[in-house]
Amino acid sequence: MRHFTRFEVVHLYRRAPYGDLLPEELGEHDFRYRSPADLLAKLRAAGPDVVQGVEPLSVALSPYQAVVDAYARVRRIPVVASAHASRPLRHRYGRAGGRLAGVLLRPLLHRPRIFFCVNEGAARELRSAGVPGERIVRHLYGTWGVEVDEFSPVPDGREPAWSRPTVLFVGRLHAEKGIWELLRAFRLVSREVPDAGLVIAGDGPERRRAQVSAATLGDRVTFLGPVLNRDVAPLLRAAALLAAPSVTTRRWEEFAGAVPMQAMACGTPVVATRSGALPQYVPDGGAGLLVAERDPEALAAAMTQLLTDPERRRRLGAAGRDHAVRRLDARQNVRAAEDLIAARCL
Repeated sequence: MRHFTRFEVVHLYRRAPYGDLLPEELGEHDFRYRSPADLLAKLRAAGPDVVQGVEPLSVALSPYQAVVDAYARVRRIPVVASAHASRPLRHRYGRAGGRLAGVLLRPLLHRPRIFFCVNEGAARELRSAGVPGERIVRHLYGTWGVEVDEFSPVPDGREPAWSRPTVLFVGRLHAEKGIWELLRAFRLVSREVPDAGLVIAGDGPERRRAQVSAATLGDRVTFLGPVLNRDVAPLLRAAALLAAPSVTTRRWEEFAGAVPMQAMACGTPVVATRSGALPQYVPDGGAGLLVAERDPEALAAAMTQLLTDPERRRRLGAAGRDHAVRRLDARQNVRAAEDLIAARCL
């Protein structure tokens, strides 16, 4: 939000932002709402000239979007939206449920003047719902960009001194994030690169089972537990590569992949699956290597290639840094979005 220069931003949120801000770090323009009625009260208190709604392709969040829509209609102010959900409604909710979801969501798609879509899947879903193409903009801004000064190859003294060439995973310990494929792949890697290590940062429902599964690998696998976003950059700089082995499920696919973007900004090569929007952000062979989903053998082969070829890691890392600075810089993306909002909404 600090990158906005033409608008003063009031941030209304349902949960502590991304689990990474302490209460004392929230500013005077950050307010939590706990229900649709509370959101309406907060909107009335803020009195915005432009309002950005919640995810427009989510049935669960539709009551909040309905509040935004109603408030904007009464106040006669413009609405913008940011769409992330790329999995088709018919896959998420089933054929009949998807049709019903479309009926429920369609009325809420008329008011926004701009839909910022972070991936092609979200843009496709909006087009299929009848949103005119001129209102759909493929663009990253805000959360879905990288602070390229914070996430950079320049050490800040907090980098861990790992004694092994290390594969790093950062994310939710959930099956959809590919934790089981990663562990199976690393068993194969450890046969080819016996001194390699795997560091897993994050928490989730599969953590305990994953720790039990990894116990046979001994000290080659380390679980760090939850890590704040502000502490991720030193981990990325210390790693030989980042693994992002996400897998598509019926209800979910990777929206964009914040951590792979951060890794590229740090000059750390990425080995990722062709899951959801990951191929839209990680240039295959340019800043990392992409492999098929649910294929531990292919994942292991790609990781082994990079672990055993420092020069290739260096080249991919440098290319990733260049890509992040040119295409993923949060400051540039926010200001470009801000210019568009001002042009269409003021």
